[in-house]
Amino acid sequence: MLVPLLLLWPMSIAITYLVTKTIANQPFDHALEDRVAVLAQQVKQVGGKVVTSTTGAARDMLRADDIDYVYFQVQGPNAEFIDGDRSMPLPQDEEKPAPGIIVFRNDTMNGTEIRVAYTYVDLDRWQSNAAIPKEAATALVQVGETLEKRAQLANEIIKGVIMPQFIILPIALAL
Repeated sequence: MLVPLLLLWPMSIAITYLVTKTIANQPFDHALEDRVAVLAQQVKQVGGKVVTSTTGAARDMLRADDIDYVYFQVQGPNAEFIDGDRSMPLPQDEEKPAPGIIVFRNDTMNGTEIRVAYTYVDLDRWQSNAAIPKEAATALVQVGETLEKRAQLANEIIKGVIMPQFIILPIALAL
């Protein structure tokens, strides 16, 4: 029994780690998705110019995080910078998702891994000129955050699952 247990134990740890990373990402991705949705609601086109109606307090709330760094960026239809962090990396998708669909990606900013949620906002959504079919003008809205909280949660889950195995394995071997 010793050899199979010693082979299964590291495999169990590896599988637990992978499952834990997936579980730990879900609540943080949901929060990131909410931030993008709220920011996207603030983007509109006024007089042919893309503007955001976010105030200084709203920006502070968007960036409010005691552990991770939060970045955001709004770009107009012609990739012109509107608001946020200029150095935020752009999506590399060949196919642009439909406006309103939030997509996630992993990227790097300033040498640090970040998780980014982004969407495109249809700037003509308030126009009543539906009779004229044309290419919709869209603005890119993206929010990214570093991965510290995710790593901390994953480590806590792993400790909670693996520590009992340290107790159970010697008992199983003794039996």
